[in-house]
Amino acid sequence: MNDVELICFDMAGTTVLDNGLVLEAFRRTIEDLEVSPDEAESAEAYVVETMGQSKIEVFTALFGVRASTANESFERNFVESAQELGVSEIPGARSTVETLRDVGLQVALTTGFSPSTREALIDVLGWGDLFELRVSPADAGRGRPAPDMLWWCALKSQITSASSLMVVGDTASDMVAGLRAGAGYCVGVLSGTDDQARLIANGADDVIDSVVDLLSFDLLVTH
Repeated sequence: MNDVELICFDMAGTTVLDNGLVLEAFRRTIEDLEVSPDEAESAEAYVVETMGQSKIEVFTALFGVRASTANESFERNFVESAQELGVSEIPGARSTVETLRDVGLQVALTTGFSPSTREALIDVLGWGDLFELRVSPADAGRGRPAPDMLWWCALKSQITSASSLMVVGDTASDMVAGLRAGAGYCVGVLSGTDDQARLIANGADDVIDSVVDLLSFDLLVTH
């Protein structure tokens, strides 16, 4: 493993407990759009398959000209679902990130949510001081699996090279984005959407149960 200077963490499923919020918000969106039962079933399967990708891009693929309407509905439904069901961190996520920062590593948060939804979640979690670098597809260009958000973080943090970037996420899209960005190390976590086989098949160099297991990486804690 190359020396790591920056770790880019995914949000839902990686550092934040999903608790089914994404699918709940999507189901409510389907109701708003009055999609037929057959279309709804197919659309939900696609959402699961593309978990981690930019929501607007997913809705464009599913609903075409209604993508903006679908995305606005989803964002509203997600925030409402989060308020009703609650939002919490993956156990130990904050303390893990703080420890990594304390040993000199830079950290960033990437997500397929819009900036407004991302910041609403940040406020609920009280993470405004935890990640100075926070990026959504609207900030950087394209969403995952494109590398744009990771490149944006790399430029903002002024790391030495792409190989000093570590990507941590729970989906195949996270791993593919890391590979396309030229990241030196891609770590899959099992706290979210995809299983070990799918993460490895899409480029994970290592798979861990939770972000807290990053503290067992010798290079990181001795950086």
